Amino acid sequence: MFLAVVAVVILLMKIADIHPVANWSWFYVMLPFAVLFFWWEFLSKWIGWDKRAAERKMAEEMKQNQETKRKNRGF
Repeated sequence: MFLAVVAVVILLMKIADIHPVANWSWFYVMLPFAVLFFWWEFLSKWIGWDKRAAERKMAEEMKQNQETKRKNRGF
């Protein structure tokens, strides 16, 4: 997420012609967006972070459902 914020700030600095970024090539301005795309589309799936996050969310929902059922039974 930090890289996304940095990429947007760099893009806004290029558009607004703020000094250090105004002289950069558009390639270097758009490079963080390419890295983000590669990360979100490929690398996170290869590492398995998306699957672990989904499993963690399902386990949390199951735990919450069990607590709700237990409260509804009066225990």
